Amino acid sequence: MFFECIPISVYCKLFDETTDAINKRLQRQFWHEGVQVLKVEGSKERWIDIIEVNKWARKNKQNTHCQEV
Repeated sequence: MFFECIPISVYCKLFDETTDAINKRLQRQFWHEGVQVLKVEGSKERWIDIIEVNKWARKNKQNTHCQEV
C-alpha cells in the first residue's frame, strides 16, 4: 500500500521520528511548509508529503560510493 501524504503522527511512528525533529528541519529550512509538511483543512494535525520527502532525501543524500584508485 502506498500513500502520498500521511498524518505527522503516523509518519513519526513509521519512521521513528519525533515532531521536534520535523520542526527543526522546518526551522533550519531543510523542509518547507506547503512542500514536505502540509496544513490540511479539517485536520487537527499537519501531514507529511512522502513524495516530497523522498525527493528531498534523494537530492541531499551523501555520496557513499567508494572510488577506485
